[in-house]
Parts: sequence; structure tokens; C-alpha cells
Amino acid sequence: MIVLKDVNKEIKGKKILRDITFHISQNEKVGIIGLNGAGKTSLLNIIAGMLRPSSGFIRVNGVENLVDNREELKNISYISGTKSQLWEDLAVKDSYDNLAKMYGINKGELKLRLDNLSQVFDIGNYLSFRPKDLSLGEKMRCELVYGLLANPNLLMIDEALIGLDVSVKHKIMKYFESYKEENQSTIIYTSNNLSEVERICNRIIVIDKGQIIYDGDIDRILKEFAPLNKVEIQLDGSVPDLGDLPVERFEMDNEKIIIEYEKNKVDTAQIIKHVMENCKVYNIKLHEPDLEDVIKKVYERKG
Repeated sequence: MIVLKDVNKEIKGKKILRDITFHISQNEKVGIIGLNGAGKTSLLNIIAGMLRPSSGFIRVNGVENLVDNREELKNISYISGTKSQLWEDLAVKDSYDNLAKMYGINKGELKLRLDNLSQVFDIGNYLSFRPKDLSLGEKMRCELVYGLLANPNLLMIDEALIGLDVSVKHKIMKYFESYKEENQSTIIYTSNNLSEVERICNRIIVIDKGQIIYDGDIDRILKEFAPLNKVEIQLDGSVPDLGDLPVERFEMDNEKIIIEYEKNKVDTAQIIKHVMENCKVYNIKLHEPDLEDVIKKVYERKG
């Protein structure tokens, strides 16, 4: 589906990407993560055929020179939070009509797809407006619909949920979760919100200063780099004996015990049960490492 080998990109004498090599299969859902300026957007632009690499090999959907292949570009959708696809001076619906003409989508099929997506993204009231007359969040929802109308087999989403309120973002994330199950599309997803990446993707590529520093399953990165799990238990003042439990460390803070442990060595429920059998417990708070904690560990190990 997507093959990159030793891809480099240099702009005005500055190395943006360095020896990027990976393979993404059909129907994979891959998150590309990196700090601002790491090279994520340049990489997506190269995959989308919008930017030529300085050197290296790239093949997308069996095509090696995607930049010059307009027909194959129809199978790819790149939705960016910073780069608009809509015609600024046309009504949003006119942009959708133009897209349908370019992609050969008949009126009946366009109506069917647009009715469905309008409901999901709640844009029915915006179709007659020009993008420049909409708020950032309203416009971004219209951009998402534009990117999905052609049913692309490669969908790239680059920081596309900016400007959306929490309830709308939640609804869109639920849509993408079902979309990834129901469609055979390959998805490449970038976001600074790592919880979004975790919900959409099963593989993650971490980029730092234009280089790949990690490429693997999300489950594996969580196991390999995850910091310790932590449980805070509010007690009646007594200190339980944890000698029989394989915990890493614990400390008392007033009437609260904080226990850190590796989940593959001891189960959370086992720790709580042991404490409750020996002390009176008032409150329990769990802290499980999330993907953001893990990515910090990846950077720490590299640096």
C-alpha cells in the first residue's frame, strides 16, 4: 500500500526528513507522532503527492511517482487543520458539487453520502455559507466532510480536530472509530492529542528531528515504555504490610498510601484486596500510564 525507503527532504538547506523507511499495509491505522517541527506534515505531504522528496523511494497504491499521477490522487484524501480544501469564495455545497464532478460521483450518490455525513458532522446549516464566513470549528467540520465524500482508500488526517468543542470532537471520534471498522481504508492520523491517536490507531510511528525513533504496535510501546502503574488509597491511618506483594515501591502521605507497581507482576485488584483486608479504606484512585506518558519515555530514552 505505502512503501518508503531512505526518504529525505531538504528545504532551503535544512534537513526536514532523514532516511525515512517504513511500510504501511492496506487497512492499517497508523498514528504519526512528533513534537512541533519534527517533520510530520512534510512526511504526509510527500505521501499525499503534494511534495517531492529530495531523495529516496516512495510508492503509494502501486504508483511510484504520485505527484504526477492525477488519477491515483483521487484515491487519497488529506485533511489538514491548517490547509483548506474548500473554495473560500464559494458556498460549502458548491465545493462538494465540484468535488463530485472531479471524482465522477453522480448526484444521487452525492446526496446519499452528503446526507449521511451532514448528520454525523452536524453541518446542515453551513452548506449555503462560504468557508470564510464560518468559525474555525464549523469550517473544520466541513473540511472533514469534504475529505470523506469520495470514499478514499487512503485517508490522512493531520491535526484536523482543532477548534472543535468537546462534544463535537467526541461525536467525530466515535464516527472514526466505526469508520475504521467498517471501511477498508488505510488511515494515517496525526494529532498532539495522543488519546485520539490511541482510539483510532493500532500502530504508531514516532518522529524526532526528521528521524523515526519508534515504529511498532501501540500495545507493544505501552508494554515496553510504560512507567509504573500507581494506586492511591485513603486509609484510616494504619499502614498495611505489603511484604508479600511484588510492588516496586510505596510511600505514606498523611493518611494516604501511594503504591507503584508493574501490572504484569501484580494485578491492581490483588493490591486493593490485600489492603482492604488489612485496613479500613475510604477512597481509591487509580493512575494508569497513558500513551502521552509513554511517548515522553521514548524521547527520554533517545535523548
